[in-house]
Amino acid sequence: MRRQILNQPIDTFTLEQAVQLVSDAFNNPKLLRIVTLNPEMIINGLISPEFQSAINNSELIVPDGTGIIWGLKQLDPEHSKGVKRIPGIELSEYILEIANKLSRRVAIFGGKKEVLEKVVLKFQNKYPNIQFVKAFNGYIDKEKYDEVAKDISSKNPDLILVALGTPKQELWINKYCSLFPTSIMIGIGGSLDVWSGNKMRAPEWIRNAHLEWLFRVITQPKRLSRVMKSLPVFVYMVLKAKKNNKE
Repeated sequence: MRRQILNQPIDTFTLEQAVQLVSDAFNNPKLLRIVTLNPEMIINGLISPEFQSAINNSELIVPDGTGIIWGLKQLDPEHSKGVKRIPGIELSEYILEIANKLSRRVAIFGGKKEVLEKVVLKFQNKYPNIQFVKAFNGYIDKEKYDEVAKDISSKNPDLILVALGTPKQELWINKYCSLFPTSIMIGIGGSLDVWSGNKMRAPEWIRNAHLEWLFRVITQPKRLSRVMKSLPVFVYMVLKAKKNNKE
């Protein structure tokens, strides 16, 4: 069900429900744009109308960040019972499993060339029924985005994994989705680095403690400035909105 957090739409489906929506889109081909939302994206959306539109135009917006779940429970506790985080990397893996069972065509755009090559090789073994029709590294000039989109479109992929990082990946999907009227498109951030083995995902006990964001900050110190620019603002805005709701 679609809710609101700081005027931002968010779908509070379970992981199973989200996976079912994806399965339906595979079986009855139609455009399905998926956003995995976190607090940083909400704050950036308030600053950039273009980015906000890219999020709002998506057919499925799932709560990826732990902060999103906290915010929902603060602002709408009655309808937020049982709502859980849906990590983008896990949702993507479920999507790939479905694509493998249905022998679908997949394209990947993003990541470094050597990382992308590792992932494609690994996936060809893990998902033998998937046809990987295109794999473009993301370290190219924006002027080439049109060319990449048209090239991927010519291969008629059923699924497109876009790993440009936020907000670039959401903006790219929103801009070029008209070329993919029957494709599932999802921004996967740094998932390629994890899948390639270049970076480690937080251990399960840390994820269960809702501290994966902290693990990523500790293991990737460059993320700290991004977190500090958005997270305190997000917390303040949620608490302010909660106070206003009571008045």
